Amino acid sequence: MMIDKRQRKAPPTYDDTQIEEEWQKFCNSIKKPRGKGRVNNSWGVYDAYKLIRKHKWYDIGRPVTEYEFYAIVRGINDIYAEEIAKGTTIIFPSCMGKLELKKEYRGVFFNKDGKMKITYPVDWKATLMLWFEDEEAKNEKTLVRRNCKTMYRVHYNKYEAKYNNKLFYEFTLNRFIRQRLKNNIINGLIDSVYGKEHPVY
Repeated sequence: MMIDKRQRKAPPTYDDTQIEEEWQKFCNSIKKPRGKGRVNNSWGVYDAYKLIRKHKWYDIGRPVTEYEFYAIVRGINDIYAEEIAKGTTIIFPSCMGKLELKKEYRGVFFNKDGKMKITYPVDWKATLMLWFEDEEAKNEKTLVRRNCKTMYRVHYNKYEAKYNNKLFYEFTLNRFIRQRLKNNIINGLIDSVYGKEHPVY
Protein backbone atom coordinates (compact mmCIF):
# COMPACT_ATOMS: atom_id res chain seq x y z
CA MET A 1 0.00 0.00 0.00
CA MET A 2 1.38 3.41 -0.94
CA ILE A 3 0.87 6.02 1.78
CA ASP A 4 1.93 9.53 2.61
CA LYS A 5 4.96 9.34 4.92
CA ARG A 6 4.71 12.81 6.46
CA GLN A 7 4.31 13.23 10.19
CA ARG A 8 0.69 12.87 11.22
CA LYS A 9 -1.10 13.08 14.51
CA ALA A 10 -2.05 9.84 16.20
CA PRO A 11 -5.10 8.08 14.71
CA PRO A 12 -8.36 8.66 16.56
CA THR A 13 -9.23 6.44 19.49
CA TYR A 14 -12.70 5.11 18.84
CA ASP A 15 -13.31 4.60 22.54
CA ASP A 16 -13.54 8.35 22.71
CA THR A 17 -17.14 9.19 21.77
CA GLN A 18 -16.36 12.77 20.81
CA ILE A 19 -13.60 11.81 18.37
CA GLU A 20 -15.77 9.08 16.88
CA GLU A 21 -18.56 11.62 16.30
CA GLU A 22 -16.07 13.97 14.64
CA TRP A 23 -14.92 11.11 12.41
CA GLN A 24 -18.50 10.30 11.38
CA LYS A 25 -19.24 13.95 10.64
CA PHE A 26 -16.07 14.19 8.58
CA CYS A 27 -16.96 11.07 6.55
CA ASN A 28 -20.49 12.33 5.95
CA SER A 29 -19.15 15.66 4.74
CA ILE A 30 -16.86 13.93 2.21
CA LYS A 31 -18.84 10.94 0.97
CA LYS A 32 -21.44 11.28 -1.73
CA PRO A 33 -24.69 9.30 -1.85
CA ARG A 34 -24.20 5.77 -3.22
CA GLY A 35 -25.64 5.11 -6.68
CA LYS A 36 -27.09 7.37 -9.34
CA GLY A 37 -30.51 7.79 -7.79
CA ARG A 38 -33.80 7.37 -9.55
CA VAL A 39 -33.69 7.09 -13.36
CA ASN A 40 -36.46 9.07 -15.06
CA ASN A 41 -37.86 8.77 -18.58
CA SER A 42 -36.86 5.11 -18.79
CA TRP A 43 -38.86 1.94 -19.25
CA GLY A 44 -39.43 -0.38 -16.34
CA VAL A 45 -40.98 -3.80 -15.79
CA TYR A 46 -44.52 -2.42 -15.61
CA ASP A 47 -44.04 -0.57 -18.91
CA ALA A 48 -43.05 -3.87 -20.53
CA TYR A 49 -46.12 -5.53 -19.03
CA LYS A 50 -48.42 -2.84 -20.42
CA LEU A 51 -46.85 -3.19 -23.87
CA ILE A 52 -47.40 -6.96 -23.90
CA ARG A 53 -50.97 -6.47 -22.73
CA LYS A 54 -51.58 -3.81 -25.41
CA HIS A 55 -50.47 -6.24 -28.14
CA LYS A 56 -52.83 -8.99 -26.95
CA TRP A 57 -50.10 -10.98 -25.20
CA TYR A 58 -48.26 -11.69 -28.47
CA ASP A 59 -47.86 -15.49 -28.81
CA ILE A 60 -48.08 -16.27 -25.09
CA GLY A 61 -51.45 -17.87 -25.69
CA ARG A 62 -53.33 -16.41 -22.73
CA PRO A 63 -53.48 -13.27 -20.59
CA VAL A 64 -50.83 -13.00 -17.89
CA THR A 65 -51.50 -11.35 -14.55
CA GLU A 66 -49.16 -8.74 -13.13
CA TYR A 67 -48.19 -11.14 -10.35
CA GLU A 68 -47.25 -13.85 -12.87
CA PHE A 69 -45.32 -11.37 -15.01
CA TYR A 70 -43.31 -10.02 -12.07
CA ALA A 71 -42.64 -13.58 -10.85
CA ILE A 72 -41.23 -14.51 -14.27
CA VAL A 73 -39.03 -11.41 -14.36
CA ARG A 74 -37.73 -12.05 -10.82
CA GLY A 75 -36.97 -15.67 -11.70
CA ILE A 76 -34.99 -14.70 -14.79
CA ASN A 77 -33.15 -11.97 -12.88
CA ASP A 78 -32.21 -14.47 -10.16
CA ILE A 79 -30.75 -16.81 -12.80
CA TYR A 80 -28.81 -13.94 -14.38
CA ALA A 81 -27.52 -12.80 -10.98
CA GLU A 82 -26.31 -16.32 -10.14
CA GLU A 83 -24.49 -16.69 -13.46
CA ILE A 84 -22.95 -13.20 -13.34
CA ALA A 85 -21.63 -13.93 -9.83
CA LYS A 86 -19.92 -17.01 -11.31
CA GLY A 87 -18.27 -14.91 -14.04
CA THR A 88 -20.37 -16.47 -16.80
CA THR A 89 -20.83 -14.50 -20.03
CA ILE A 90 -24.54 -13.67 -20.36
CA ILE A 91 -25.87 -13.53 -23.93
CA PHE A 92 -29.17 -11.66 -24.05
CA PRO A 93 -31.92 -12.84 -26.42
CA SER A 94 -33.15 -10.89 -29.48
CA CYS A 95 -29.63 -9.64 -30.26
CA MET A 96 -29.51 -7.34 -27.22
CA GLY A 97 -25.78 -7.81 -26.62
CA LYS A 98 -24.00 -9.63 -23.81
CA LEU A 99 -22.39 -9.18 -20.41
CA GLU A 100 -18.73 -10.15 -20.07
CA LEU A 101 -16.34 -10.23 -17.14
CA LYS A 102 -13.13 -8.43 -18.07
CA LYS A 103 -9.82 -8.31 -16.22
CA GLU A 104 -7.74 -5.15 -16.58
CA TYR A 105 -4.19 -4.24 -15.68
CA ARG A 106 -3.56 -1.64 -13.00
CA GLY A 107 -0.24 0.06 -12.39
CA VAL A 108 1.90 2.90 -13.71
CA PHE A 109 2.16 3.48 -17.45
CA PHE A 110 2.76 6.22 -19.99
CA ASN A 111 0.19 7.41 -22.52
CA LYS A 112 0.86 8.43 -26.14
CA ASP A 113 1.95 11.89 -25.03
CA GLY A 114 4.53 10.43 -22.66
CA LYS A 115 2.58 11.49 -19.58
CA MET A 116 2.68 9.10 -16.64
CA LYS A 117 -0.64 7.64 -15.50
CA ILE A 118 -1.30 5.82 -12.23
CA THR A 119 -4.25 3.45 -12.39
CA TYR A 120 -3.94 1.63 -9.07
CA PRO A 121 -7.36 1.69 -7.38
CA VAL A 122 -7.93 4.21 -4.60
CA ASP A 123 -8.32 2.88 -1.07
CA TRP A 124 -11.01 5.31 0.05
CA LYS A 125 -11.16 4.11 3.64
CA ALA A 126 -7.43 4.73 4.14
CA THR A 127 -7.64 7.97 2.15
CA LEU A 128 -10.42 9.36 4.35
CA MET A 129 -8.45 8.43 7.47
CA LEU A 130 -5.41 10.27 6.08
CA TRP A 131 -7.51 13.35 5.31
CA PHE A 132 -9.07 13.25 8.77
CA GLU A 133 -5.64 13.20 10.40
CA ASP A 134 -3.80 15.53 8.00
CA GLU A 135 -5.44 18.76 6.85
CA GLU A 136 -2.68 19.41 4.30
CA ALA A 137 -3.23 15.99 2.69
CA LYS A 138 -6.96 16.75 2.48
CA ASN A 139 -6.37 20.13 0.83
CA GLU A 140 -3.91 18.61 -1.64
CA LYS A 141 -6.31 15.69 -2.33
CA THR A 142 -3.56 13.16 -1.56
CA LEU A 143 -4.82 9.64 -2.35
CA VAL A 144 -3.88 6.32 -0.79
CA ARG A 145 -3.86 3.58 -3.42
CA ARG A 146 -3.97 -0.19 -3.15
CA ASN A 147 -1.14 -2.15 -4.74
CA CYS A 148 -3.53 -4.21 -6.85
CA LYS A 149 -2.29 -5.05 -10.35
CA THR A 150 -5.54 -6.49 -11.72
CA MET A 151 -9.13 -5.25 -11.55
CA TYR A 152 -12.33 -6.86 -12.75
CA ARG A 153 -15.37 -5.23 -14.29
CA VAL A 154 -18.57 -6.43 -15.93
CA HIS A 155 -18.73 -5.02 -19.45
CA TYR A 156 -21.96 -4.66 -21.41
CA ASN A 157 -20.83 -5.57 -24.95
CA LYS A 158 -23.14 -3.93 -27.52
CA TYR A 159 -20.96 -4.75 -30.53
CA GLU A 160 -23.14 -7.62 -31.70
CA ALA A 161 -26.40 -6.00 -30.61
CA LYS A 162 -28.90 -5.11 -33.32
CA TYR A 163 -30.88 -2.14 -32.08
CA ASN A 164 -30.74 1.60 -32.61
CA ASN A 165 -29.49 4.31 -30.25
CA LYS A 166 -27.01 2.05 -28.46
CA LEU A 167 -25.62 5.07 -26.64
CA PHE A 168 -28.75 5.24 -24.47
CA TYR A 169 -28.49 1.67 -23.16
CA GLU A 170 -26.43 0.64 -20.17
CA PHE A 171 -26.29 -2.20 -17.65
CA THR A 172 -25.49 -1.56 -14.00
CA LEU A 173 -25.07 -4.32 -11.42
CA ASN A 174 -26.66 -3.85 -8.04
CA ARG A 175 -24.53 -3.88 -4.90
CA PHE A 176 -25.54 -7.41 -3.88
CA ILE A 177 -24.34 -8.96 -7.16
CA ARG A 178 -21.12 -6.92 -7.13
CA GLN A 179 -20.35 -8.14 -3.61
CA ARG A 180 -20.96 -11.80 -4.54
CA LEU A 181 -18.79 -11.42 -7.64
CA LYS A 182 -16.04 -9.79 -5.57
CA ASN A 183 -16.08 -12.61 -3.01
CA ASN A 184 -15.88 -15.26 -5.73
CA ILE A 185 -12.90 -13.51 -7.31
CA ILE A 186 -11.11 -13.15 -3.96
CA ASN A 187 -11.70 -16.84 -3.22
CA GLY A 188 -10.24 -17.80 -6.60
CA LEU A 189 -13.48 -19.35 -7.85
CA ILE A 190 -13.51 -17.45 -11.14
CA ASP A 191 -11.11 -15.76 -13.53
CA SER A 192 -11.38 -13.86 -16.78
CA VAL A 193 -9.49 -12.78 -19.86
CA TYR A 194 -7.74 -9.44 -20.05
CA GLY A 195 -9.54 -6.60 -21.75
CA LYS A 196 -7.72 -3.54 -23.07
CA GLU A 197 -3.99 -3.86 -22.50
CA HIS A 198 -1.26 -1.28 -22.03
CA PRO A 199 2.37 -1.45 -20.87
CA VAL A 200 2.63 -1.42 -17.08
CA TYR A 201 5.76 -0.74 -15.02
